[in-house]
Amino acid sequence: MPSRVNRRQLVRSIDVKILTDLIVKEVLDSSSDDQDRKMDEESESSSDDDHTTTAIARCYAADSRYLSPRQWLPKTKELVDIIFKSDDVTFKRNARMSRQAFYGIAQKIRDYKVFKNKSILSQVDPAEQLIIALGRFGFDGSDSSLWKDGVYFGVGEGTVNLYTERVMVALLSLERHTVFWPKTAERMQIRRRIEEAYKFRNCTGYVDGTLVGLEEKPTGSGEDYFSRKSGYAINAMIVVDDQKIIRHVYAGWPGGAHDHRVFMYSKLARFPSDYFANGEYLLADSAYPTSDITVPTYKKPAADIAENREFSAVHVLKGRFKSLKRLRVHIKEKKDLAWAVYWIRVCCILHNLLDKDPYDEEWTEEEANAEENEDDELAIHLQADSCQTGRMKREAVKQSVLGRY
Repeated sequence: MPSRVNRRQLVRSIDVKILTDLIVKEVLDSSSDDQDRKMDEESESSSDDDHTTTAIARCYAADSRYLSPRQWLPKTKELVDIIFKSDDVTFKRNARMSRQAFYGIAQKIRDYKVFKNKSILSQVDPAEQLIIALGRFGFDGSDSSLWKDGVYFGVGEGTVNLYTERVMVALLSLERHTVFWPKTAERMQIRRRIEEAYKFRNCTGYVDGTLVGLEEKPTGSGEDYFSRKSGYAINAMIVVDDQKIIRHVYAGWPGGAHDHRVFMYSKLARFPSDYFANGEYLLADSAYPTSDITVPTYKKPAADIAENREFSAVHVLKGRFKSLKRLRVHIKEKKDLAWAVYWIRVCCILHNLLDKDPYDEEWTEEEANAEENEDDELAIHLQADSCQTGRMKREAVKQSVLGRY
């Protein structure tokens, strides 16, 4: 199916031709003498035929769904059936989750209105739409494309995109009950678990900035998306608790934005009293400032001190949904960025829905020095700008931890 831009350009070019022909005809009619008029009358029928052909072409361009012959693609459910009937290892490799977890999620979304047609024709089973969408969420740019997924599952490219959109809409409806900030009672439980396991008193979780790669350079201010990892990306700030449950997602900033800046514009920083109480705070990496609600790990050269290395020991694993390494989204306008952010949020929702589903370690790809956030000079400036109360809090937390060993 052609894009609206291509269709609009074709119709406009035909309109220009029609208008040009009319102007030429008007000029010739007004300037011709009797002899020329006689010759014009002889060619009038031929000219009328040309105008008729052009008018028909315009109508076709405006109304046709396809502007070129469609490539026929064999439609078969055989490959989908093979995945559903495969052994547990093969199924998990394709679905990025166990069979039990997959059907649990399918059951949660199957009755959502997006899977119900207004006509008498029914849709494909939501479970089949989900497995196709997971094929896009679970693999990165080189392994996931509309064409490849369409060929693999025996459906058209447009159908792959349609199924993905439906699944995303259905999963986003679960976000309020899946990715949410813990209430006071639950935060107390989190604080107690973290203190018992890691000795950090009043800590309610961990905040980190993650770069979600983009397949293409965004149109317009694309340079803003060029990240420290020498690629185009979107910055996503994610807060997790001690059980790796995602509690807050703030995504959409260009990859060139520093984690510190992104955090300062988040709701956590702007409305801290809505999220923290009684000295609660988040552990953070060295890109974040010390404050009443964030206690970052130590920056160089302080990180070389043995006791500070001991302090910098908390990390969060990620890797189930490889599409977040390189999204196949070309950001040209706001709706494209919104689509990318929805994609990130959907993956976070799935992450939480799968908190009890065993993670396959083969999905993890080691990256040497992956979280070296910025150069030392910028880190020193952030350290200098940190508020005095924040620095005192970090020192107090460190001494509290070291005193317990």
